[in-house]
Amino acid sequence: MQTVLVIGSGGREYELARQMSLSAAVGSVIVAPGNAGTALLSKTVNAPIGPIEIEAQIALVKERSVDTVIIGPDASVAAGVGDALRAEGVAVFGPNLQPGKLESSKAFAADFMKRHNVPQPEFWTAGNLEEALEIIADKSPKSYVLKADGLAAGKGVVLPRSKQEAVQTLELMFSSDAYDGAGMTGVVIQERLSGPEVSAFAVSDGKDIFMLPFAQDHKRLQDGDQGPNTGGMGSYCPVPGTIVDSEQTAKIHDIAKKTIAAIASDGTPYQGVLYIGLMLAKQRGGDPVVIEYNARFGDPETQVLLTSMQQSGVDVADLLTSAANDDISHLQVPTSVKASLTVAIAAIGYPNSPRKGDVIHGLGKKYKNVVVQHAGTAKKDSDIVTAGGRVLYVTGFGDTVAEAAQHAYAAIGKDGIHFADMQYRTDIGYQAI
Repeated sequence: MQTVLVIGSGGREYELARQMSLSAAVGSVIVAPGNAGTALLSKTVNAPIGPIEIEAQIALVKERSVDTVIIGPDASVAAGVGDALRAEGVAVFGPNLQPGKLESSKAFAADFMKRHNVPQPEFWTAGNLEEALEIIADKSPKSYVLKADGLAAGKGVVLPRSKQEAVQTLELMFSSDAYDGAGMTGVVIQERLSGPEVSAFAVSDGKDIFMLPFAQDHKRLQDGDQGPNTGGMGSYCPVPGTIVDSEQTAKIHDIAKKTIAAIASDGTPYQGVLYIGLMLAKQRGGDPVVIEYNARFGDPETQVLLTSMQQSGVDVADLLTSAANDDISHLQVPTSVKASLTVAIAAIGYPNSPRKGDVIHGLGKKYKNVVVQHAGTAKKDSDIVTAGGRVLYVTGFGDTVAEAAQHAYAAIGKDGIHFADMQYRTDIGYQAI
């Protein structure tokens, strides 16, 4: 019986912990630091240790005889948590610091793709404001994307609508911590392409890959992809063949295999999940082009992907712990996949200044074909209250995306899950539905 440590506190980590707790091969689950929901899962306890508190994590691993560690957040990867725990002889699902730079440095990722002939937009890198202004001087502001070089909590990408906005954004990136400090030492200016976006996730043991279904995220706060950019207001999977056809699917799988092989050839095999953000670019005849890499599961894609895999007969705990222990060759990708769809419920004021402390109602009820995943929640006396921007994810599942959406939305509202002034989108999955 394994003891598994999940690092993180959001909806992604809730679902990772839930999957571990469902496995007969897992005896106990620790979530560090976790949230009010993870504390309620079977076999699961929270530990008050932050995602980059490496010495405390090492002490916990030794004290509790942890067999496998699953890294949730990007900050943990960028802090070298994987390196430190592997040095202690622990199996880790999550890459080391060096391959993790595919996410933590946009410039590193662009250079990596150039060296290994991975399809990407044209790009330019700037180490200071003067260089950046020179690069954009003769370009239309709607022809490029500005990307802060570093981790920016999913908000370091700007699509300027005017020259003035582009200049102001670059000034902010280079001179302030407006993007969580990302961009102060460098910016990548990337050709702006158009077309459907697709999220691909490859679980790797360093050699082989296990492709999860494609998903689509919804970044904007409001219906119709309006409003400010957020960490993600919902997601669904699988993406239908009307959006990604068989030829495009094969090309995406080839990109995933090439990327994992290239990382290994660079000297540090990748164990964990690699997120590949793609665009089926109209400017490239619909071919997939890599827009970005992430060195961990996405949030909220994790909520739908793992729910979908579980409902499709995959032992998710076995998949992730096997990848951490160097061998996923015995696992088979399911031939048919159940659909899942998640709706993020956010606090008023999100994404800028979310209000905290509102009592959440409806959590004790049973909902048909629905999993409720906690993110920004806390315990206050006998109540569960809001404690972050994205508070909960309500994930429905079924045979189709439309059916999954029906189940998810039926569980939200005054007769279901609700709290004061909550925000959520009513059109998640519109691309497929």
